[in-house]
Amino acid sequence: MIDVLNISIPFFALIFLGFGAHAIGFIDAAGARTMSRFAFYVTLPPYMFLKVSASEPSSILNWGFVWRYESGTIIMYLTAAAIGYWLFRLKRLESGIFGLNVAYPNYGYMGIPLAILAFGDAAALPMALILFADTIVLLALTSCFVAGNDGGVTESVKRIAVTMVSNPLVLAVMVGLLFSASGLALPKIPQQFGSLLAGAAAPVALFALGATLFGQPVRAAAGEVTAISLLKLIVHPLLGSLTLRTSSKTSFTAAQISSVVTVITSSQVSLKTLKVFSPICLTATPSANKPTCGKTTRS
Repeated sequence: MIDVLNISIPFFALIFLGFGAHAIGFIDAAGARTMSRFAFYVTLPPYMFLKVSASEPSSILNWGFVWRYESGTIIMYLTAAAIGYWLFRLKRLESGIFGLNVAYPNYGYMGIPLAILAFGDAAALPMALILFADTIVLLALTSCFVAGNDGGVTESVKRIAVTMVSNPLVLAVMVGLLFSASGLALPKIPQQFGSLLAGAAAPVALFALGATLFGQPVRAAAGEVTAISLLKLIVHPLLGSLTLRTSSKTSFTAAQISSVVTVITSSQVSLKTLKVFSPICLTATPSANKPTCGKTTRS
């Protein structure tokens, strides 16, 4: 119990510190967005690159780990999409976004910082694998739901893929994988520079998350948010833990598997993630800043 409190109290203290800083006017909405961009584009990518590039290539390509985790992701996505369609009467496109919210964690601002604080460097490799694999799998699933809107499957996949490769975390993992496979060693100066940036990843991301949470309304979609939270915080972690423990041949430790479950339970998908995975959801609605993925009747 003490170990849990030693991790969780500093974690949530950083979030509440950011929330309080925005509440008292120490930082405004523009400043919170700037800190979020700094965390997402500047501090987190070096952390992922350094940890992945320092790993052995043989330990990176753990296909048993990947397919077990992604099988749970696919089950959760399709189950949540069905719930959104039949229970909340969402349209096909909107039910796909509903499923995406359940199946795709918020890596940048919750998952990675929390896993770093809880498990240290042991969390880096499984996080990198699920980040990379999730992007591919959920790209394919989301493209099925957005097909027929604004250009069909080909145009949907093309636009989502272009936006996806601009994701700095995905790029950092890809470059790290290539660098690890090359067998090269990173020179001391860039390694030290990257380490300094990586050290700021967790505190900056958590502070920025708290600052951006201030003033966010949730009443307009309380039913959907409740369902997403239950599926994400209870069902998905249980499913992920069960699928990853079905074989004793996995090369990951219990702490690493636990870090994956920690990432799964990170907060709901942000508007940034919707832009990465489904730009059509934003362009096919009356306002680009307010996608109608809430309570609507299906066509």
